[in-house]
Amino acid sequence: PPDIRDTYSLLVLNITFRTSADDLFPLFDRYGKVVDIFIPRDRRTGDSRGFAFVRYKHADEAQKAIERLDGKNVDGRNIVVQFAKYGRNDES
Repeated sequence: PPDIRDTYSLLVLNITFRTSADDLFPLFDRYGKVVDIFIPRDRRTGDSRGFAFVRYKHADEAQKAIERLDGKNVDGRNIVVQFAKYGRNDES
């Protein structure tokens, strides 16, 4: 996998189970240099879990992708695009 340190990761929700990284790449690449697209898979079945991570090198490109693609119809579904949050929320 590529080195993802110093990248800005977007969480893309509500993709179909048949949507691939190759389908998402041309949509997101319009707004900047896409470093990586990762679609998590179910460990048992290998099927898509219905969401993806798209990583950009620059924050302004990631922000532009959010503004332009959040709510866009992809494969018959309106996708949700937002900055990904990493790690657990530790409660005090």
